[in-house]
Amino acid sequence: MNNSELIVRALERAGVRWVFGVPSGPVLPLIEALRKSPVQFVLTASETSAGFMAATVGSLTGVPGVCVSTLGPGATNLTTGVGCAWLDRAPLLAITCNVATPWLERRIQMRIDHRALFRPLTKASFGLRADRVEATLSKAIALAAAEPPGPVHLDLPEDVAQAAAKARALGRPRRALPDLSAEVASAVYAALGKSRRPLLVAGLTFTRSKAAGELLRFIERQRIPFVTTMHAKGFLPESHSNWAGVIGRARRTNVKTFTDR
Repeated sequence: MNNSELIVRALERAGVRWVFGVPSGPVLPLIEALRKSPVQFVLTASETSAGFMAATVGSLTGVPGVCVSTLGPGATNLTTGVGCAWLDRAPLLAITCNVATPWLERRIQMRIDHRALFRPLTKASFGLRADRVEATLSKAIALAAAEPPGPVHLDLPEDVAQAAAKARALGRPRRALPDLSAEVASAVYAALGKSRRPLLVAGLTFTRSKAAGELLRFIERQRIPFVTTMHAKGFLPESHSNWAGVIGRARRTNVKTFTDR
């Protein structure tokens, strides 16, 4: 088993169902490993499309979406979709395939510093080494899904992709959902007791909690008006008597006046 096959096995164990991207020379070892796996390689029109598709999968499922590109222009194309995942807090793994390790510091055709490119758009950027592939990948998957979720970048040199794998028995990654501690709950109730005009704002983190029913019951018990951000729009009923509108760039003037009070 080589490292490309090891990567695919780890993705499969994490619950990944698709890898989005465009074939190219350095990407072929990974695509060949995917061909033997239940994880499906999905050909996209461009690496930009691959990034957006992976971000959407991550946002909808909670499992990191995966996109892959070749070096240079393939990597720069990928950044737009990865940037979307960064802004929308969608779990994502962006894998850029690169030249062989001895060539990484040389100025040759298409080679740029992938890690410097992706660092401002991701929670972390890792360069994969032949003896640390599985450990680094497991760390990246966990980091992408951890609160707040977001994209993580992995740079895969061509020689590392084809090197013999050094596998360890790592467990299946666990997805950590937003949680509310007793201390935080007590602080919330204490603040409510002192507040004259409480207002509840439901945002992006709330949408991942799968607790719409519980939050609505809390709103009704406390008789609190609530607003949502654009990302949380639709998760609570806008027909509810306590609903006060949507905040954000598209907010109405009356909503702004209400929230400012």
